Amino acid sequence: MVARSIRNVVLQFDRLADALPSGKRLSDGMSAAVAVADTLWLTHDETVAIERLSAERTSAASFRYAAHRRFDLRDLISLPVPGRKSERAPPPEADLEGISFCGDYLWVAGSHSALRDRPGKKTGSQAIAALANVRRSGNRFLLARIPVATAGAQPTLVRQLRAKDGRLLRAARLAGGRKHDALTRALRDDPHLGPFLSIPSKDNGFDIEGLAAAPDGRLFLGLRGPVIDGWACILEIHVAAGLNRRNELMLRTIARSPASAAPRTLYRKHFLDLGGSGIRDLCCAGRDLLILTGPPMRGKGESQVRRWKDALASNTEKILSKKQLTKMLDLPSRAKKDQAEGITIVVRQGRRLWLMVIYDSVGKGRRVPPAGMRATLHELSLPP
Repeated sequence: MVARSIRNVVLQFDRLADALPSGKRLSDGMSAAVAVADTLWLTHDETVAIERLSAERTSAASFRYAAHRRFDLRDLISLPVPGRKSERAPPPEADLEGISFCGDYLWVAGSHSALRDRPGKKTGSQAIAALANVRRSGNRFLLARIPVATAGAQPTLVRQLRAKDGRLLRAARLAGGRKHDALTRALRDDPHLGPFLSIPSKDNGFDIEGLAAAPDGRLFLGLRGPVIDGWACILEIHVAAGLNRRNELMLRTIARSPASAAPRTLYRKHFLDLGGSGIRDLCCAGRDLLILTGPPMRGKGESQVRRWKDALASNTEKILSKKQLTKMLDLPSRAKKDQAEGITIVVRQGRRLWLMVIYDSVGKGRRVPPAGMRATLHELSLPP
């Protein structure tokens, strides 16, 4: 793949909805995005909501995303820690870091990570004590699917929907509680990932930051951390609605590897040589996976987009060298501003595609007052 051109596109949020209770703004940067036709669905890592923007033509050769609407996840699924909507205090954040669309459902994933307190304005022993405090917030352990209704003028997220073929589509999340879910329970004894579940994400701990959904409930989860001896990891799981009264999603068993001592498992691990980088996002491009890389911990590091060819054709665990992961894009990397955080394909025509990159902690050059930000569109060319 070869990058051919780059352009900016404005993401315009509603001015009244832009400000968040934490003091931050949506337009400061989003955590994940997926484009579906003319609609852009986005998440912010300090909310429990999904944002919808719609493409609008601004001139003969330009467009933006606007007509902002917010969907509170508490109206669609039961959160581990829902809080009370009547109270001023918002519910604990879900740290939403992944969003994807497949078939009839929009999928979202929280980071599933532990959180270390920051010293803030504390000094001396109080600041040191704060650094030792590690918490696990229930809403971070969220993996859910939401039906998308398309009968109206704009697509809408709903609790349930009767499809044209008679199927009943229902919003549901992976079974779990305040401290864990079915995925982290399955990983507790894993020799690679189990030891990192209680380590905070910014310390190379377990941290989901990418989600790509494929048919039949097949999900790829990109891990920002841990990066193990320079190797990044993509988890693959298959989920389906269970038979319990809550209609929760359950993990399905899948084949691991013909040579494995345990041929059946609840997840597969794929290890990728990304030169010490972690994974910041994933998206499907046909049978391929596009991978946004970035530093696993705080600070400056390389940010690239790489391609795992025929990833969806794989049915065993993989270990992939750098040569097997074609580099598509080099993205600017700064320590504190304009961090590439999400990717999604906006348009694909044959071997050409336009890839949107969204950013977190945007600098002045990406701000569009009063409540907008600039993402970038990259035209890419697939080899014959």
